[in-house]
Amino acid sequence: MPSSPQAPAEPTAEPLASRTIADVETLKALADPVRIRILEAMCGQPVQDWTVKQIAKALGTGPTKLYHHIRILEERDLIHPSGQQLVRGIVETSYRTAQLELRLDRAFLSSASDEVRTTAHAALLSVFDLARQDLEAAVRGGLVAAETDPSPSAPFILTRTMIRTTRARSIELRERMHALLREYSDDSSGDMKLAILVSLHPVDGPVDGRADVAEPGGSKRS
Repeated sequence: MPSSPQAPAEPTAEPLASRTIADVETLKALADPVRIRILEAMCGQPVQDWTVKQIAKALGTGPTKLYHHIRILEERDLIHPSGQQLVRGIVETSYRTAQLELRLDRAFLSSASDEVRTTAHAALLSVFDLARQDLEAAVRGGLVAAETDPSPSAPFILTRTMIRTTRARSIELRERMHALLREYSDDSSGDMKLAILVSLHPVDGPVDGRADVAEPGGSKRS
């Protein structure tokens, strides 16, 4: 039986450019790798109407495993219903992301309770674990090769290092990194999908030592 389109339940607003998280319940919603994957997929095509089946296909999993996560994201206004259609006698809801970027409120975290700190820790672990999963999958799939020389067809950087600089130059570095990410995220003609994880923050202790892991192509710096 063909599907029967229906009008959206309400007008679908354009996603916010950025949203700041300042409550523990929304932070809890983000402390799960599956829900982060869902938001990543939807933010990749923010004007698309996503059914649970389409999200499941993008994530390579079964739709029945996602309904619970979709409900939590909707409850926290991280996604919005954008329409409904009747499929084989069942009403199927489609969704859109409510924002293109998420930020954590620094004041909220610094004055946080034990519950907030625990939840923030779980969210941070989820982000780093997803980055690890993506890299391992890229290696297994041959997208990243541990070659001596960088491959022009397979860009790869994995490095950890400490630098000494001034506060002013650290702000300059942060802004230049933001600008680069914005510049390269707007290439709609691109045929390659890249995973990027950036962590830039002050640390205690000496900064004379370096602990580089790898440069493009997997070579280690000295």
